Amino acid sequence: MSHKRPDPKTNPTPWYVHRQLCQDYRQIANNGGDFEMLKALKIIRSILVNIGIIAVAIYSLQAGADPTTLGGLTVATLGLYNGVELADYAALAQAFSQAKGQEQTEQAQGQETQTKLNDN
Repeated sequence: MSHKRPDPKTNPTPWYVHRQLCQDYRQIANNGGDFEMLKALKIIRSILVNIGIIAVAIYSLQAGADPTTLGGLTVATLGLYNGVELADYAALAQAFSQAKGQEQTEQAQGQETQTKLNDN
């Protein structure tokens, strides 16, 4: 993982995307990682954790926990967890977008170079 800070002028990211996380995902892409698989795994993990939190809350209610306290804690926990997941997913989507843009730029430069060589 690279620890140098990306330049905001050459590598713009929205304010809500953690730059270092986005940079790490781009490095994964450059090393041959599969964004679609990462996306699917993140979604599956999120669904399973949400089901787990809700199941624990339901079991606690059945065991006699205070509904007011447990309801508030459950909603807060779900909100915090899903907020973190959303930020992680936004970084993944931004990295995917940047990697795709970089790929297209490199292809265009390669075609331009090939055209210049053919002209000479």
